[in-house]
Amino acid sequence: MTCSARATFIETGRITFSGDFTLNHLYVNHPSAQPFGSFGTQTASQVTGIFSPFVQNGNILSGSMALWTLPSGGPDWTIGGFTLTTTFDLITGPDSGRFCFGILDMTGNGYNQGNDYVHWEFIAPPYDISHFNHDITGPISLLIRVGFDNGHVPDGGSTVSLLGFGLLSLAALRSKLA
Repeated sequence: MTCSARATFIETGRITFSGDFTLNHLYVNHPSAQPFGSFGTQTASQVTGIFSPFVQNGNILSGSMALWTLPSGGPDWTIGGFTLTTTFDLITGPDSGRFCFGILDMTGNGYNQGNDYVHWEFIAPPYDISHFNHDITGPISLLIRVGFDNGHVPDGGSTVSLLGFGLLSLAALRSKLA
């Protein structure tokens, strides 16, 4: 029997962007010398939470648009008075749609990151590695999320089950000894 548990992520803000991403065909042979790709114009299409007073639908994400993986050098952006600096990035998954993820430091508008967790994510346009001899551009939905881990891991009932099993075992043992 296996189980896993994690604390609940409480989202305090989100910006969803519509735009495109261009995969760099030269990256495959020289990942340390070439970026994985670059972001085209990213336009805010949905804004919630802490971003709402500062970012409106239609605002454009600006800053460095190249996504480097080696050395880690993800994009640094600004929008609505916020500065978003990528401190870690990860690209994983199949060529048919790689999951791209980055952890951000966020400053601006009096925001204090404290224990908040800020990240970006998107699925890269699909490509065929055996025929990847030119750059490929496709639409993406870039998501930036801010929130915190509430530190409480919900119990799926295994604690109560173990307690009940233990009490039944003790009762059975006691009746056997009596």
